[in-house]
Amino acid sequence: MQRERRYALRPMTQERLFPLPDLSGRLAVLGGQPRDRTELCLSLALRQARQHGVVVCLDAHGRQQLEMPFRLLLREDAAYIPLPAEGAVSDDIAQQALRILQAGLGTTPSLPPLLIIDGAQETPDWERTLTFFLRTGTVVVELLSHPARLVFGRYETTLLLRAAGAEAEAISQTVGRKVTPENLAALQPGEGYFIHLAQVYRVRFPERP
Repeated sequence: MQRERRYALRPMTQERLFPLPDLSGRLAVLGGQPRDRTELCLSLALRQARQHGVVVCLDAHGRQQLEMPFRLLLREDAAYIPLPAEGAVSDDIAQQALRILQAGLGTTPSLPPLLIIDGAQETPDWERTLTFFLRTGTVVVELLSHPARLVFGRYETTLLLRAAGAEAEAISQTVGRKVTPENLAALQPGEGYFIHLAQVYRVRFPERP
């Protein structure tokens, strides 16, 4: 029932713009240029920190535009953990993330910890680790490198960012044409299409200070 309340939004009418709702479970992100993805990560992290929640970001791209705000603005409320370029998540990194996320479960029971992942290598061991995180109540947001990685049944929700051309066509096809390539190309900075079950909403990201 709690999850239903979180997503109790009316379907968009004539492209009505909704605020991005609170998240739960596992969310996949498709599309977007590096700047769009960075802005989304920072928006989610800052919203989490303002609510005194714990957030961890695993990033294989080494983006200073993402790392510096995490380290300077969010401070103890967040953790930025760089991954190697190939995206391998070692046992040490997984344990480091687990320690931080578990602390969040103990201090803010009403607000689940948030794990943001960009570029992590998909392996059976890492998938089992993510399953464990989800069972503890952690919200997992994964920025996928390609629409083909959107495995049916794995993700409860999907967020689509700006895309054009062949990428927009591939994303539209992957999500069952719930959003057209033209819709994706027309998105403005800081906007996306949020798909939960059969419902689609055009949303804006949380505002940054």
